Amino acid sequence: MKSPRQLTAVFCLALFVFVLGGQNVIAQDFYGVNMVACVPTGQTSAQSVLFNSGGDASFRDGGFGEIILTCAIPNTLSRITKMTVRYKDDGVRGAGSQVVTALRQRRYVFNGISEGVDSAPSTIAETDSNAFVPPVVSPQGYRDHQKNVLPTNGTLTFDHRRFFYYIQVNMRRPAGTTGPVTVAYVTLF
Repeated sequence: MKSPRQLTAVFCLALFVFVLGGQNVIAQDFYGVNMVACVPTGQTSAQSVLFNSGGDASFRDGGFGEIILTCAIPNTLSRITKMTVRYKDDGVRGAGSQVVTALRQRRYVFNGISEGVDSAPSTIAETDSNAFVPPVVSPQGYRDHQKNVLPTNGTLTFDHRRFFYYIQVNMRRPAGTTGPVTVAYVTLF
């Protein structure tokens, strides 16, 4: 039988390991979201052009216009250096279909009088399939567009006490375009 002193020591050690281990589980340096988990804007919903299949978002057959999806970033993401979007489009630089993916933030204010979002969104990093066309990386025709989130190739540290963070994906398909415009997922790491 253990003495009360030994039991206290074991309990304190277990609590220390739990708290220390819990911090490693909570703080994350990777986040991935497939497009089925993202929310279409009201404009996108009203057009009825969005089609979700197997986690991907794409245009319905014959659909054209713009699809805008917003994906919340959890407050457990602590820091990242890169953003990658996996997509399919016509692969034509500067013309045709387009996928623009942006990492954005909005300032949040807690002041007891007026709490809530206090600013317009600002863009931290953005990829544009019409500005750079990476090679096809899969038999299904997907491309991976990877970008450093900071121009200095440094690490972005999230400040969840001051900002909300989200990913916005804009998919554009001009009228008369028949090729696929599909986004599978976005990763931050």
